[in-house]
Amino acid sequence: QVSDAVYRMVYELAKAQYDAAVARCEQERPQLESTIRTDMDQIITSKEHLASKIRAFVLPKAEVCVRNHVQPYISSILEALMTPTSQGFAEVREVFFKEVTDMNMNVVNEGGLEKLVEYMEKLSHLAFHPVKMQSCYEKMDQLKLEGLQQRFDVSSTSVFKQRAQIHMRQQMDDAMHTFETLLHQELGKLQGKDDLCKSIQRILERVLKKFDYDSSTVRKKFFREALLQITIPFLLKKLAPTCKGELAKFQELIFEDFASFILVENTYEEVVLQSVMKDIMQAVKEAAVQRKHNLYRDSMVMHNSDPNLHLLGEGLAIDWSEEYSGQPEAEPAADRRRRAKQVVSVIQDDEGALPYGVVAEALLQPGSPEPREPEEARPGVPPSPPGAVKEIREALAQESLGDGAEERLTNGTDGGAPPSPRGDAPAEAEVPRATPAPPGAQSPSAACHQRSDNEPGERGERSPPRPGGTTESGEGVQTEF
Repeated sequence: QVSDAVYRMVYELAKAQYDAAVARCEQERPQLESTIRTDMDQIITSKEHLASKIRAFVLPKAEVCVRNHVQPYISSILEALMTPTSQGFAEVREVFFKEVTDMNMNVVNEGGLEKLVEYMEKLSHLAFHPVKMQSCYEKMDQLKLEGLQQRFDVSSTSVFKQRAQIHMRQQMDDAMHTFETLLHQELGKLQGKDDLCKSIQRILERVLKKFDYDSSTVRKKFFREALLQITIPFLLKKLAPTCKGELAKFQELIFEDFASFILVENTYEEVVLQSVMKDIMQAVKEAAVQRKHNLYRDSMVMHNSDPNLHLLGEGLAIDWSEEYSGQPEAEPAADRRRRAKQVVSVIQDDEGALPYGVVAEALLQPGSPEPREPEEARPGVPPSPPGAVKEIREALAQESLGDGAEERLTNGTDGGAPPSPRGDAPAEAEVPRATPAPPGAQSPSAACHQRSDNEPGERGERSPPRPGGTTESGEGVQTEF
């Protein structure tokens, strides 16, 4: 109940801000497009001219820095990343194989299609099951960059652990989607239990082959990104004393009309990236050739060997119970599937917890059930949904404080303040658990804001809130170099 209320509130706030940002971009898009289309050739020519000048100035110094300070350590960084990551993906494969094989045996022993529907309904959410996926996530705990952390000034390895764990969850979900889609297509052709058993086994083998190929592709991309995230900030810091101060003179090479499209700083960073990218690509390629960690070479392409797999596409999720049980659902399938995929992090971060008190202070004003108004409201962004925070506070009161505390939270009275002169609240300050936490401390309402759809695991009664670590967006990784 609390999880659903928090999810709805965060979703509505995030969606409102996202829609407002999209609207602003759409307003500015026509003018930018007209400018770019008119002057595209000149913009490209100007960018190439600027890049060539910066490259001639920066690249010799960057190559020397890479050769002396980065290149000798790329292989050791890559090895430290590959071992736990590859073990984690191997564990994902093993868990998937075991769960499908057990389901196959149970369906044959216990009876046909009815049992298949029951097992598939549970198995479809395997990627979001924190207990069954925990053995996969734990493999990343072996990641150690102790000597390299000081050399490259890496503040934490948790960002790489979390990113790898998110990849594991995504690969499991993709494999499960492929399996249930192929199985769903085969069900109409099956005659009995024997056909069902053979069909499940055949589909499992196909999906495992696809998993191996996808796993290799995802891991190689992850290794390249991680190496760049470790080395690029280090290189920029090393080159700053000799290069950064000279960048201003390149600004005069850009026409004033193109200054919003071409940035000297971005072009400089692109040149630095190019200086180290070749060594990183070569290191990952050599690792794939060795086959030590079951990585495929880039020349290996699977699409032609099984064309039906990549034609599956991103179809709607199959609702097994609704399609085969013949009984009306008490809850809409979309809501039920959304609730099953509400996840929180199961990643242990021993390097300090986030300041939850700051989050709580930003979202909840002590002593009031209504959401606090932002100091600088953005145009087009509606305020927090009325009653959303109140609903969360009431749900927390029911679970943690009992009926008396529920009435106190509903009235919005600060449990840590002196008793109110009103006669209906003399004993409210006697409930110590309801005292609002000061900034920096964790309060019940703040703990609820710990969920994240971008981290592996699933909220459940057996999974207490964990200390939050470094988070990331769906597009890339945020780090703290």
